[in-house]
This record gives sequence, C-alpha cells and structure tokens, in this order.
Amino acid sequence: MNEQATILVVDDDSSIRWVLARALHNAEYKVISCDNGTEAIELVNTHQPNIVITDIQMSGMSGLELLEKLNQSHPSLPVIMITAYADTDIGSQTHDLGAFDYLPKPFNINQVINICRKALDSRQPDTYLPAWQQQIHKTIEQHYHQGQTKILQQIQDDFERFIVDNALRLTHGHKQKAAKLLGWGRNTLTRKLQQWQQQDND
Repeated sequence: MNEQATILVVDDDSSIRWVLARALHNAEYKVISCDNGTEAIELVNTHQPNIVITDIQMSGMSGLELLEKLNQSHPSLPVIMITAYADTDIGSQTHDLGAFDYLPKPFNINQVINICRKALDSRQPDTYLPAWQQQIHKTIEQHYHQGQTKILQQIQDDFERFIVDNALRLTHGHKQKAAKLLGWGRNTLTRKLQQWQQQDND
C-alpha cells in the first residue's frame, strides 16, 4: 500500500510527463507535474511530495541543479533522475549528488514503479526525533546508575555516532546529504567516520 503517496514529475517534455503521470496514476499514486525546476521547488514546498522524478536535461535550471537545491532544503526527499541515455558516469554523478536512483531513456514503466516503491520503503518514519529522546534517556540512565560523573563529556562520542548513524540512514547512506543535514562539511563527516573505524579496529 502506498497510501496515495504523491509523486512530483519534472520534465520539459510534455509527452514524458503524460506517460509517467498515466502509469503512476494506474499504480494508485497521486501525481503532480511541471516543466521546470523553479516551479518544481514551489510544488515541493506547497504539496510536500513523497518522491520527485526529474529529467536531467531541461532548459533553465537543470535536473542536477534541482537535485542540489532539494538536497539542501529537503535532504530526506528521494529524487529519481531521468537521463537521455545510459551512462555509468552520469549515474555515478547523480548518486554522488544524492539522487536515490536514475533511469535512462527509454525507460520501462514497471521499472519506474518498482524504483518508486523502493524509494517509499526507504523513507524513515516521522518518529525519528522521539527515538533520539529515548536514546538520550537510556544513555543518561545507564551512566547515572553506574555512578559516573561528567556525563556529557563521557558520552559525547556515543551521541555523535548515534546522530551520524541516523543522518546516514535518513539520507540513504549519502555522505554529502548527511553532512548537510548535520551542518558539517563532507570532509568533516569522512574524517569522523575514519576516526571511529580506527577506534573500533584498535
């Protein structure tokens, strides 16, 4: 069940928008669409779609530019890119920029629907923040009953790991998106992960 999830389709080719809208409607999704990145950002803010499907090559704002803007404003929103041809470099670039997946034209409608289902399944529940509170209470209780003092100093590393793990999970493992969510640079996040890995190996 997709519970009438909303999908935003962005493409300056009206025939592509029509084909995708019809197929997704038949799969019981709600579909909104537009032909440019500027309007897409407005629709994301007003309609809060569950997924965005966008073409890469568009006049004005490109799909890659739209992807970067959405990563900054809505880091947990899955974005699926459409490319004019199968190209592993393009696929790698879109993944590095935080895209959930990409589809080369001509695409298979069943493939589109399957990727949308995976994107919906990957989204974290709205109980994300309460889980942090539960973890905080649990950790403080453990340290208190052990008679430990200077709790903040002692568990700072544990909390940093917890927050980073949740940020990576929320952004589907994309380091660049997770770093933006945390307010860090990507190099800072990479350095932290390497530091923790070294500590775990010691």
